[in-house]
Amino acid sequence: MALPTLPRELWLDIFRWATVSPQSLALNTTSYYPFQSDYAPLKFGWQDEEVFSTKRVLVRVCREWRCLAMSLLFEDIVLHKGGDALKHTLETAERGEGDTAAGLWRVRRICLPYSSCTPWQNELVGASEFMKACPQLEVLVRPCRHHAEDMRFDISADDCPSLASLKRLDWWHYNDAARSGGFNSLAHVLHVAPNLQYLTLTGDLWLNLLQREPITLPKLSTLRLRRMNVLFLQEVCRWSLPSLRHILLDTYPSVPGQVGGLWAKFGQQIKIVELGRSLKFYVLDLITHILSHCPELEELNYYVQFTATPHPSVESHHHVSTVRMHAYPNSIVAGGSSTFWEHVEEHILAFQKPSFPALKRIVLHGDWKPYLAGETLARLDTIVRARDCSLEFESIP
Repeated sequence: MALPTLPRELWLDIFRWATVSPQSLALNTTSYYPFQSDYAPLKFGWQDEEVFSTKRVLVRVCREWRCLAMSLLFEDIVLHKGGDALKHTLETAERGEGDTAAGLWRVRRICLPYSSCTPWQNELVGASEFMKACPQLEVLVRPCRHHAEDMRFDISADDCPSLASLKRLDWWHYNDAARSGGFNSLAHVLHVAPNLQYLTLTGDLWLNLLQREPITLPKLSTLRLRRMNVLFLQEVCRWSLPSLRHILLDTYPSVPGQVGGLWAKFGQQIKIVELGRSLKFYVLDLITHILSHCPELEELNYYVQFTATPHPSVESHHHVSTVRMHAYPNSIVAGGSSTFWEHVEEHILAFQKPSFPALKRIVLHGDWKPYLAGETLARLDTIVRARDCSLEFESIP
C-alpha cells in the first residue's frame, strides 16, 4: 500500500504531534508553566520512553520517513558510557542524509548520568568532546545516580567547555563527583552557561564544596528547588540572580526556618511562587510567610490538599492577581469528603478579604470532575464572583 503523498512540512508536523507528551514537554521546556514540573521527576525518568520508542519506529518505516524523523530521534538523548559510538553515528548521519540529516547540531537535550563521567575510566573526555560538538544544546540533565553503581572520582576531570546555548540545567548534586570538577561540578557548569534561564537543584552540599566567589546568572528566570540541605540553600542565597521571577519549592529544606533566607535575598523580585506536593506544606503555613516577604508577587500556585490554610495579614497585597490550586489528592483526606471541601473553602475564602484588591482569578487545575456533584463549589463560585473575581477551571498543558 502506497503512502499518501503529503508535503514534507505536513509530515514533520504529524511526526511532531506523534512524539510529544506532557512529560516530554516538561522535560524540555525552558520557561515556567504552572504545575508542569510535576511531569518531570529528575529522580525517575531520564527520557519519556514511550515518546522515544515512537521515534525509533518512525525512522524504520521507510527511507523517506527516516530522513524526516532522524532529527526527532536525536534531539533528546541519554549519553551512557561509550559516547564515542553515539557521536560517530550522529556524524555519519550528518554526512550521508543531506539537508534532512540528524547531525550533532540537532541535539537539543542531553541526559548525562554520573556513571558516564568517571575520570578514572577516562569517560569524561568523550562526554566533554561530545558537548562541544552540540551547538544547539539547550537542556542538560545530571540525574540521580543508582546506589548500585560503582563510581570513583579521585582524579580531576577536564574543564567544562562553553555552554553558551544552554538554557536549562536539571542538577542532582553528588558530592563525590563534584570534587573532580568539570562537568561534575555545578559551579564549573554554571560559570560556562551565561544564558541559563531555568535551573533545578537537588541534593546535599558538603561544607568543603562551598564556593568562595558567588555565582552570577544574569538571565536565570526560573529556579526550582527540590530536596536540599541548609548549606546548599545558603549557597544559592549568595548568588546574583537579577532576572529571577519564578521560584518552585518542591518541599521544605531539612531545617524549615532556613527558607526565610531565600525570601530575604530574592523576595523583592519574585512574581510567581509554586509549592510542590509535600505534606510539609500542610503542617506549616508557608503561604502567609511568602506573602509577607514577596511584595511584588503576582501569582501563587500550589496543591491545595498539600498546603496549610493561609492566614494572611491585614496589610494589602496589591499585586496578587491570580491564585492557582491543584486538585491532586493527598493520602490522608478522601477526595470529595466534607473535610476535603472544608479545606478547599478555607483556602478560597482566605483570598476573598479586602487585603487582596488586585485578585481577579482563582484557577482550579487538575481533575475536579469527581468532586463537582455537591453544592459547595457552586456556592463558592457565587462568593467569588460577588467581589468581581472569577473561579475558573484549567487543564494542565
